Amino acid sequence: MSGRGIALLVRAWRLTVRLEVRNRELLRTPYVLALWHGRIIGSLMDYFGSGGVAMASRSNDGALAAGILEGLGVRAARGSSSRGGREALDEMEEMVSGGFPFAALTVDGPRGPWRTVKPGVVTLARRLDLPIYAVTFSSRRPHLLHTWDRMVLPRPFSKVVVHLSGPWLPADLEGDVKAAANRLGREMDAQTAALDREVTGGELWPPA
Repeated sequence: MSGRGIALLVRAWRLTVRLEVRNRELLRTPYVLALWHGRIIGSLMDYFGSGGVAMASRSNDGALAAGILEGLGVRAARGSSSRGGREALDEMEEMVSGGFPFAALTVDGPRGPWRTVKPGVVTLARRLDLPIYAVTFSSRRPHLLHTWDRMVLPRPFSKVVVHLSGPWLPADLEGDVKAAANRLGREMDAQTAALDREVTGGELWPPA
């Protein structure tokens, strides 16, 4: 199935869930959006047709992801930490500078290490002088896939709680870029774990 075909299924899936979005009022455009690869499906349910830009790798899987993103109304910049990442960041910077409302990165994608924030999100925020917001989600009794990212899939007709946090301003991310990325990752992990405990009664992922 093509990426755009999958996007149609995801849009239909979205219609079956009860979506609660927290802290949307925090957002001030433009901004950089950070999320874990394993929480991408629920986290982006509030972003369909939003007109932002997200990174997708240059692999075959990335081509599929790019088609899904485009079908959901999010532009794709092709690249990753292993191939084409610098060009993709340049493209995202140009798009946001030209009026796109946000740039989104799955900060541990496309292949891990799991829940390790790569420096690209901090680098992009510094270059654009923009804040980073993080988004995550949880839902009751979701499907947990046996993939490298422990993908969390909300069940149809379930309640999905999307939680936004931040902002992390460029001044909050000064110093060594890897150290700043690690600090961001610890806070994203803590927020995801807290949301899981509230929504499911326990943590869906083990402690990092």
